[in-house]
Amino acid sequence: MYLNEISNLRFHSQLSLKQVEDRLLITADFPQRYLIEIGMSEPFLYVTLYVRGGDRIKIIDEDSARLHIPSKKEIEPETYNKIIHFAKTHAKQF
Repeated sequence: MYLNEISNLRFHSQLSLKQVEDRLLITADFPQRYLIEIGMSEPFLYVTLYVRGGDRIKIIDEDSARLHIPSKKEIEPETYNKIIHFAKTHAKQF
């Protein structure tokens, strides 16, 4: 499983823990082949940005509540950076 493209990122909601982290829900269009591989039909991104550095991307399926936590190696660097940059532009502390 390798996520090499994502499009149409849309900010949905955010939770900020002051001076600790921002958590964002982001919807996006995933490649159909990738969704079949991870077994999801209505996924969204759950992005955590840590104030002291670091980030984490999780994919949650709204339909089945399944969770997929891809490693950085499973996401193309350009796609990973696109997601993190989008999240930072919508996060209060970044």
